[in-house]
Amino acid sequence: MANSGPNTNKSQFFITFRSCPYLDRKHTVFGRVVGGFEALTAMENIEADPKTDKPKSEIKLLSATVFVDPYDEADAQIAAERQKELDKQEEDRAQSSASQRKTKADQTPKTFKAGIGKYINPVTTTTTKRPAAEDSGPTSSGATSGAKKAKGKTGFGDFSSW
Repeated sequence: MANSGPNTNKSQFFITFRSCPYLDRKHTVFGRVVGGFEALTAMENIEADPKTDKPKSEIKLLSATVFVDPYDEADAQIAAERQKELDKQEEDRAQSSASQRKTKADQTPKTFKAGIGKYINPVTTTTTKRPAAEDSGPTSSGATSGAKKAKGKTGFGDFSSW
């Protein structure tokens, strides 16, 4: 089915004897002939005006029978798609709840020893030996004892250059 152009309020119906790929994606197909090909052959054999491509004699369709309700087919297809989507959502919910249970068990930290620092893995920590002058504790005058500090890069904890 196609319209006759803008502002015409007319429709054209194509009844074709064979496949017409040039009409695909341009016009709406709303039925197909499943029987009575004799009538289709008779319409095909009527002489047409070469300029307008219209039949020279009038053709009237007096009756048509609907064998399959297209709405029932569409409703069944939509219901199947909705059921498939609901099943997928249910499966996703089940997987997410199982993963949430798993992550809750994984969230409890592993203890490596008792007491302070029990969550620190001793294998990953490295201990460095401090020089003896620093181990004696802080001084009140700001003077350093006998050994001088080596100049170089300092960490965030050393504010002596301020």
